[in-house]
Amino acid sequence: MASGGVSKTVMSRLEEARLYHEQGLGEGAVEIITGILNELGQMDLPETERRDLSTLVEKELAKITGSCGAIASSDAETQDLHGTTTVDPSESYQYALALMDGQFWQDAIREFKKAAVVGNQMLECWELAGDCAGKLERWEEAISYYEVVYTQPSVSEDLKRQILGKITKCTQALRKREAKPLAPSNPDVSNRVGESKEVGEPQGDAGQYFISSVTAFDQSPVGRLIGEQIASRPSENGEYFRGEQLFYRVSNVLHVGISSVVVELEEEGSARRYAGQLLNSPFGEAAPAEALARWAYTQSLIDSRYLVTVHDVALVEGQVCFVREHLPLALGDMMGGGEAMPVPLANYLAYQMLIALGDLHLHMGQDERIRRIFHLDLRPSRVLLSNERPRLKINNGGLWRTLEESNPKALAIHRLPLPFLAYRAPEQFRPYLARRKPPVFTDIYLFGTIFYEMLTGVPAFKASSFEEYEIQHCEQYPNPPKVWRRDIPEEVNDLVMKCLEIDPFKRWRSTTELALILEKTFTSSYNPAKDGSYAQFLKNCNQV
Repeated sequence: MASGGVSKTVMSRLEEARLYHEQGLGEGAVEIITGILNELGQMDLPETERRDLSTLVEKELAKITGSCGAIASSDAETQDLHGTTTVDPSESYQYALALMDGQFWQDAIREFKKAAVVGNQMLECWELAGDCAGKLERWEEAISYYEVVYTQPSVSEDLKRQILGKITKCTQALRKREAKPLAPSNPDVSNRVGESKEVGEPQGDAGQYFISSVTAFDQSPVGRLIGEQIASRPSENGEYFRGEQLFYRVSNVLHVGISSVVVELEEEGSARRYAGQLLNSPFGEAAPAEALARWAYTQSLIDSRYLVTVHDVALVEGQVCFVREHLPLALGDMMGGGEAMPVPLANYLAYQMLIALGDLHLHMGQDERIRRIFHLDLRPSRVLLSNERPRLKINNGGLWRTLEESNPKALAIHRLPLPFLAYRAPEQFRPYLARRKPPVFTDIYLFGTIFYEMLTGVPAFKASSFEEYEIQHCEQYPNPPKVWRRDIPEEVNDLVMKCLEIDPFKRWRSTTELALILEKTFTSSYNPAKDGSYAQFLKNCNQV
């Protein structure tokens, strides 16, 4: 490739990385940029041009990561890597091995990176750099080096498995470092109906530990919030969500889970009741309060009977609390016992989910602005239902993007609790699979995982470690729903499996297309409330 062509290609791929970063796919952006660095190391270029391009790319990586750590070297180290043409790369490699033998881990990392940048035994150098970082217990840095190896197209399956094993060990070490002993349960507060029962689920190899995902609200009894008065939070310019400051009293604790605490609120003066949702750590700290308030305001502008309405933003002990409508059931509660839904009921509820996602993906708000919002965190606990009739609403639409854009490092997929990973798309594990396809395809995949479980009573994907989930989502397919139940219509079976295509290009194009197909499977006169199937299903799930 001509020299000018190399520069043009590098600039084009840097722009692609910036797009990934702007869309909240920080890990994908890092993968693209580290890939550019590796390719520059292997190209036959004048050393001056290689150094200039590499410096440009590394500066872009530093902007995206917010620091010059890991693969993005400090300025001094960059000079060390590129400032001399007299060092033989093979000598750097051999010297690095000798440094490893002497347990000079940091110096060995520097020498391995010197050799890798110019393409000398590149994959082995990055892997060994990861091993050295692991010896220093710099787990995130080690993972970043291993990911360089893992994402190379030429990597063999055996090496992939080896690298995945190392990434898993680093991830587990990170989890244990961030974990704390599980506090004694409070007998006065149990998981109530309204959200998925996530607390206490095993977190891989963490044993008696779980990720520090519950804030001070359950360091001491959650019940201490009952009776407390909370007030609307003013924006930066002093304005209130509903035009004036409102006051609420906490009357009950509805749910304590991995990602949130939900309390019952009573508005003073009107006695109207709402649910108050507070995000747990690290989710609550991932975004500044003003960003969370903007998300809530945007949600309040959506006119959809299938999306949970946010009414206000309040403060509880300095933390943002979303004041939203309350539905007493969550799909996670209903599906936790492995009870499969009657097929017509599953189709009926799935149709409502698709309408909700369609409203989210493209809508005109009450301010007459057209918006496209993607969920990206659709799980059974995000689907709330009435306990009287089969009517559902989707919660937290678009919140994940707000959190991820504010702090992509804290919400990196390898840091998430295992229960989240059953409901993630292949491109969320490996962002390069997205190939610039819009996130609508991610939401379609997530919908497919939930619909599969509604029909069969079993999760589409179930694993005991991060690496297992990644392989299942990115390289395997679940058994078709019809394997579990012969009464599932062929068109519904095919619809679900097309949602779960690994390649986003092969999935359905929109939720509207899906809804039109699913609508044909039941008649307009079908009413699961009147035929008793919904009430019977709730009874079978112990939800009445």
